[in-house]
Amino acid sequence: MRVLFLFTFAISVYASTISLEDILLRVKNEHPVVKSIDASKESYSAKNSALSSRRAVEFFVEGAKAKQNSQGHKSEFSIGFEQTFVNPSVLESRINAASYRSDAQLLKLKQDFLLLENNIRFFYHLNCLDKKSVQEYEALYSSFEKLYAKKEKAYKYGEISKKELLQLSLDLKRLKMEFDDYKREEKISRNTLQSKLQLISFDKEELLCDDMYKLTEKVATNVLKTTYEERIIEKNIKSVESDYKSFDALFENYSLSASYQNEIDTDRVMVGFSIPLNFTTTYNERKRAEALHKKSAFVYEKEALKLKKLFEREALEKALAQNFKKIETLSSILNQYENDLVPLIEREYRLGEDSVTEFLLSQRQIWLIKKELNQYNKSYYRYLFDLYSYLEIKE
Repeated sequence: MRVLFLFTFAISVYASTISLEDILLRVKNEHPVVKSIDASKESYSAKNSALSSRRAVEFFVEGAKAKQNSQGHKSEFSIGFEQTFVNPSVLESRINAASYRSDAQLLKLKQDFLLLENNIRFFYHLNCLDKKSVQEYEALYSSFEKLYAKKEKAYKYGEISKKELLQLSLDLKRLKMEFDDYKREEKISRNTLQSKLQLISFDKEELLCDDMYKLTEKVATNVLKTTYEERIIEKNIKSVESDYKSFDALFENYSLSASYQNEIDTDRVMVGFSIPLNFTTTYNERKRAEALHKKSAFVYEKEALKLKKLFEREALEKALAQNFKKIETLSSILNQYENDLVPLIEREYRLGEDSVTEFLLSQRQIWLIKKELNQYNKSYYRYLFDLYSYLEIKE
């Protein structure tokens, strides 16, 4: 009894399923991109804190030996400290500029993660479609194997011709070859999904597939008010605005110094103050001009992005709707084949009223429709998740 329980438990563990929601949850907890975002946050925080830190005090010491005509050699020395301070307004502008740049880089990482999630959603659906195709084709192949076994016996009893048996044999080989192709496709899509997950493994878990997104002609898109791309550009604009302010100050920094000097018979204490004269160079003027042009470039980029998103969204929504209509049409045709035409052909074939060629053609035709329908389903989900990625939809 215990052995039976352990065996049943082992089977149930191996046959466990995993949903798309579970996969995405594990991705959010374990994926390297998430860890990269967390590490980058700490890195940018430390970098911005370093900018606000006071500069190190400079210590200097000098020594010399002087010679007087009547008194021989005497030593001289000076010792002191110097501290450079950044103009508070310049420092604030630099910190703000760096903070905005860090925000833009973090937003880019978050955008990459959102694209990764939609890519995972797509390959989850792709593998589910491939798995369904394998199951359907396996049922077809198994059914055809049974039919061929019956026809082999019929041939031995002289009930069918050698030509008919040969046609069935060739079609069975074709089905086996195509069945192997479908299994390879299913394995490839599974491996591709696994590669997107990277460190997350679920080798012994089957995809649930009951949670696939339903096909609809129009998608209700819960779009972010401003996309990551727009927010990145806005952060870059604020960054160059802060850069402009830092180069618009009268002076960048100033220095205070204090020293003690012993010069032969003289003790001297000196205090100094220095400040750069920005008006003596065009450097700051040129940097301000650079910041202004950068800002204009980002503003135009944002305008172009809005137009691009508008046209791309319309194109993707149109493609999605067209694909949906093709799926509906093919599904209707397939339904008529499976429920009306094929049963008639099969009945007439068994009664000897139709040839084996007609029967095989009907079987091939129904699978060709299924194959085409499967491709349209894959295209539909490709358009769907491209649209989600392009509009940066958060569910």
